[in-house]
Amino acid sequence: MTLPLLNNIQAPFYEVFFSFQGEALYTGLPQIFIRFAGCNLKCNYCDTSYCIVVSKKAKHLTVLEVIKKIEAIYKKNKKSFAFTKPSIAFTGGEPLLYVDFLKEIIPRLKTRGFAIYLETNGTLYKNLTQIIKFCDIVAMDFKFPSECKKSFWKEHKKFLEIATSKKTNSVFIKCVMTKNTTLQEIKQTIKIIKSIAKDTPLILQPSLDKNKPKIQNLYLFYMFSKKYLYNVTLMVQMHKIYKIR
Repeated sequence: MTLPLLNNIQAPFYEVFFSFQGEALYTGLPQIFIRFAGCNLKCNYCDTSYCIVVSKKAKHLTVLEVIKKIEAIYKKNKKSFAFTKPSIAFTGGEPLLYVDFLKEIIPRLKTRGFAIYLETNGTLYKNLTQIIKFCDIVAMDFKFPSECKKSFWKEHKKFLEIATSKKTNSVFIKCVMTKNTTLQEIKQTIKIIKSIAKDTPLILQPSLDKNKPKIQNLYLFYMFSKKYLYNVTLMVQMHKIYKIR
């Protein structure tokens, strides 16, 4: 079924490419990545810091132009999806800054048989309400004040409530831990998850650069989390180890 294009809206992008998911629950999953330009946060550990701003290198593309790129990439890499449903990962930057664009493109990708994987910093909950019904997987970050210069606990709580309200999708939470991460930040994270959906998977991701946390802190954070949540995993970001996009 071909949906009529209601709005020929554009959004800024840095990349549209094929690779394998490098972190959390779906590590190793073949995906087509759509990397938006622009973010509403500026975290110290960001591994795509060039995406924080919309520079002259960003390409402004329409919905139909992005779909055309996706279809070409899928055709070229079709064998990689032989044993799994083809998946589109919206990442950035922050995809939810461009919710009007997402509202146009996601339904069209769904009718073409693609699963939708939304990677987000978990702060723009009002925008999430507009597309949550189309999302198959929501990979939500919890951003800590120690690295992101501001507290987002209220935003994360509202975001998680909305993300888990659609029972047919998969939701998990990621937390990057650095040498500056505190037990109080972990406690607040656990408190929020436990109050909304304690079976939501939590992925604790230690930074691998010069800001990596002490091993004793990783143990402390993991053991505390396991006391209160059903599903906690300590896992590094594999794409950083193997240096892939």
